[in-house]
Amino acid sequence: MNMKTRKILALILTAAMAGTAITACSNEPETTAAESTAPVETAAETAAETTVETTAETTEATEATEPPTPTPLPPIEDPNIEPPVGYYLVWHDEFDGDELDATSWAQEYHRPGWVNNELQTYVQDGENIFVEDGDLVIQPMTGENDRGNAFYTSGRINTYHLHAFEYGRVEARIRVPEGQGFLPAFWMMSDDESYGTWPKSGEIDIMEILGSDTDTLYGTLHYGNPHMQNQGIYDLPSGDFSSEYHVFAVEWEPGEIRWYCDDTCYYSTSYWYSAMDGQEPNAYPAPFDQPFYIILNVAVGGNWPGDPDETTPFDERAQMRVDYVRVFQRDGYDENVTCPDAPDPANGEGS
Repeated sequence: MNMKTRKILALILTAAMAGTAITACSNEPETTAAESTAPVETAAETAAETTVETTAETTEATEATEPPTPTPLPPIEDPNIEPPVGYYLVWHDEFDGDELDATSWAQEYHRPGWVNNELQTYVQDGENIFVEDGDLVIQPMTGENDRGNAFYTSGRINTYHLHAFEYGRVEARIRVPEGQGFLPAFWMMSDDESYGTWPKSGEIDIMEILGSDTDTLYGTLHYGNPHMQNQGIYDLPSGDFSSEYHVFAVEWEPGEIRWYCDDTCYYSTSYWYSAMDGQEPNAYPAPFDQPFYIILNVAVGGNWPGDPDETTPFDERAQMRVDYVRVFQRDGYDENVTCPDAPDPANGEGS
C-alpha cells in the first residue's frame, strides 16, 4: 500500500499522544525490489494486473468532480448482530460459507515492488486466500524459484465497485500474523477518486500492525497535495494482537473521524484537506465526503516492516484471520462542517 515513513515518527509521537489521544475522542455524533524473484507471470496474469491496479494508475482528471450528497443505505436486519447505539447495520460479511463471496470481494493480482518495495506477489489463489471455520484467512507463503531465490506470495482483497460507503462505522474482528516482515492491514480508499489520484482522494487506514511488534496498533489518515497524514498509535495494555482477536473500527463523520480498538477510542482527528495541482483546496470535508471501499491484505517486506528473516514463520502464525467485517450508519449526516485550524505536527497530524 502507500509509502509508510512512520516508524521514526511513531517513536517520537508515542509519549506525546499517550496522554492526549484518548481524551480527544468522543462517542457523540459530531518499489524497487531489486530483482524480481517471483514465479514467471503468464500473459493472463499480466492482463489481470492491468485491470486491477486502477486506484494507483488512474489518469488524474484536470478538475475534481464534486461528489453527490450522500444517501443513507437501507438497514439490514440480523438478529445475531446488535448495532452500536445510534447506528443501524447496512452491510456485513461473517465469512460463514465455504469460500469467499465473489459478489462482495475481488481478489487482486500485483507483482513484487508494486508499492513500497514490498516483496510479495499478490495472487488469486486458494492457498493464499480462503474461508475456514468461519474466518477469512489471508496466508503469506514463501518458496524458491529456479534460480534458488526466495519468493513470497500473499493475498489482497477489496470491495471496489461492489460495496462502497460514505460515512459510518466500519469494523472488523481480526487476529493478525506475527513475524518479521509482515504488515497486515484493514483500510479504505476512494471508490471513484473524485478528487484525483492518491493522496488527493484520501485513504483511511483502520488497522496496521507490524508483525515484529504485535502489541502496537496504528490508525492513519492520508490526504493532501502534497501528501500529509494524521496518525494515532495504541499500545495494547496486555496480550498481543497476534494471539487473540480484537475489533478494529473507525467512526467516520463529515467533520471527525475516530479510531477504536475494541471499546477504546484511542484517536480522533478533524483536520484534513484536498487540492488539485495548481488549484485552491476543495470544500471541506473533501476528500472524506465520497464513497470509500474496503481492503484487507498482508504485505511481506517493504519500506516500513523490513524484509523477512530466518525467524519469520510461514505457517499458521503468518495468517491474518478475519472473523467478520461490518458497516453501520446513522440516519443522516450533516455536511455543514468547518475545517479547524491546521494542527501541530507534534500531535501526529499534518506531518
